[in-house]
Amino acid sequence: MKKRLQRSWRMQPVQLPRTFTSSNPSTMWPAPACLASTRPKKRDAMAVAALNATPRTPKTPKTPRLGVKTPDTKRKKSTDQPKTPAHVRTRVKNQIAKIVADSDEDFSGDESDFQPSGIGSSSSSSSSDGGDSSENDAADDEPKTPCKARRAIVVPVLPKTPSAARLRQSARAKKSNEFVPESESYFQSHASSKILTSDHTLDRLKNPRLAADRVFSLLSEIKLSTEHETSINAIMEEYRSYFPKWMCILNEGFNIILYGLGSKRQLLQSFHHEVLEKQTVLVVNGFFPSLTLKDVLDSITSEILDAGVSPVNPHEAVDMIEEEFALIPETHLFLIVHNLDGAMLRNVKAQAILSRLARVPNIHLLASIDHINTPLLWDQGKLSSFNFSWWDCTTMLPYTNETAFENSLLVQNSGELALSSMRSVFSSLTTNSRGIYMLIVKYQLKNKGNATYQGMPFRDLYSSCREAFLVSSDLALRAQLTEFLDHKLVKSKRSVDGSEQLTIPIDGGLLQQFLEEQEKK
Repeated sequence: MKKRLQRSWRMQPVQLPRTFTSSNPSTMWPAPACLASTRPKKRDAMAVAALNATPRTPKTPKTPRLGVKTPDTKRKKSTDQPKTPAHVRTRVKNQIAKIVADSDEDFSGDESDFQPSGIGSSSSSSSSDGGDSSENDAADDEPKTPCKARRAIVVPVLPKTPSAARLRQSARAKKSNEFVPESESYFQSHASSKILTSDHTLDRLKNPRLAADRVFSLLSEIKLSTEHETSINAIMEEYRSYFPKWMCILNEGFNIILYGLGSKRQLLQSFHHEVLEKQTVLVVNGFFPSLTLKDVLDSITSEILDAGVSPVNPHEAVDMIEEEFALIPETHLFLIVHNLDGAMLRNVKAQAILSRLARVPNIHLLASIDHINTPLLWDQGKLSSFNFSWWDCTTMLPYTNETAFENSLLVQNSGELALSSMRSVFSSLTTNSRGIYMLIVKYQLKNKGNATYQGMPFRDLYSSCREAFLVSSDLALRAQLTEFLDHKLVKSKRSVDGSEQLTIPIDGGLLQQFLEEQEKK
């Protein structure tokens, strides 16, 4: 028996909780294993005893979470506690949703007194059961947090159901934030759309369009009211009183420019006849469609200075005019320009030449403008050369002469208007140019009855001009034809064989009338 006990003690050494003590502390001996305990041994008793002997750190008490409590799916719920029936939970949820939807004010979980017992008990039981399953029986001696420190479970607040207006507003705000402006999308959306145009044209009117002479005759028959005519006459008399001032300003080296609503042609003509009757005057109709800058320079050099034809380069012509006027300082030229902003004078080249003429001390410029954007034609240099004195002359008179050469959709294009334009342009041509043009007129009238007539060939015109000593070379004839084409007196086209054909775009009867008038002169 003794040997069996010794063998078992060697195989299973145990640290006994109690020891034998003596008066001498240096002599402490462990008690024999046979005297330690008389209880029967259990399974894993030594491991349990070692675990109990090890010092344990006390657990920190858990702080309860405030707010909505998310259920922990990882914890094992105890099957011993009864669960809340499904129909009870459904009824509770419906009641909460109804209360939240009916209430206009929001409430928080801290202020709510509603605490369902089933949910609270189940959650508390699950938490306690989960803690018990994870610990041993020896953990029951640990200190626990008192129940007073725990707060009540907060009931989750369901969000309000948004109204239709809020949904629309949020959708609109989202759409506006996501909007990216693209210019191409506008054109793409309108590219496929069908464009509808109206077929209401002037041809559908019951009243046909009138001829130009008929329109002018009807306008001339219109009589103004007595009050209107009296007011216009009073205005014109007031402007005539400015004539001495204008003459003084011109003599001081300034130039006069008239602006305002209404035609100022009658006012400038009155100044010409009343004040400048004994002076040298050159009148330029800027509204004339075939006016050229060379015509103005040729008139000054040939008719006033008797210096012959001006050079081809307009700046060289101005230089020659400045030199000639410097030799005769006592001679003064008054240049009256109707519509300084006319269609043929709106280019930069024409305005530069006119500004150089206005800078000559012997030349005095008196002009009128009618377009509201006319000052945009001039820069600081041109304005300094013009040296204008601005005068507001609103006459309220119609622009009869200024618009006589304009094409109108309400006026039928008649031959009289084309014939009058031809007369005006032909009178401004040189002698050789008139001779060349008359050759084309006679050739076209000669082939008037020929159905296959396409125009006068250029080689025939050149040979005729050489015989009449009108041109000396092919280039000179080309230069004259360019002037005819610019003034729309002649049209040029290519035939089938590639030769150039020249025609006059006017009716044969009117062309015959024009020829007879020129032969009488």
